[in-house]
Amino acid sequence: MTKKELIEKNNQQFIPVDIKSIDSKNRITLGEKVIKQISGQGRVNQFQVFLGQEGDILLRPLTAIPSREAWIYEKPELIGKIRKGLQEAKEGKTEIIEDFDQFLAE
Repeated sequence: MTKKELIEKNNQQFIPVDIKSIDSKNRITLGEKVIKQISGQGRVNQFQVFLGQEGDILLRPLTAIPSREAWIYEKPELIGKIRKGLQEAKEGKTEIIEDFDQFLAE
């Protein structure tokens, strides 16, 4: 596909990326072009599939969260604190703690 025509559906814009054929087992692979397009959205390991009334198929990229980490996302204030801490660490705003038990007590 050489021409990048813009398709608008439900107030969203879609850009054609590639044309794929169905294989002998009724599968379609996304291919490298599509994966490169979505790789900026984080680690994608699943897709939610939507079927439109006119036969359109929409794949929404998802990232699965391990069940042992799901509790973090159930508390919005906690995820905010974690993100803030990660940003501070990235900026080098850290300190060395000699006695962790004493730190927790304070």
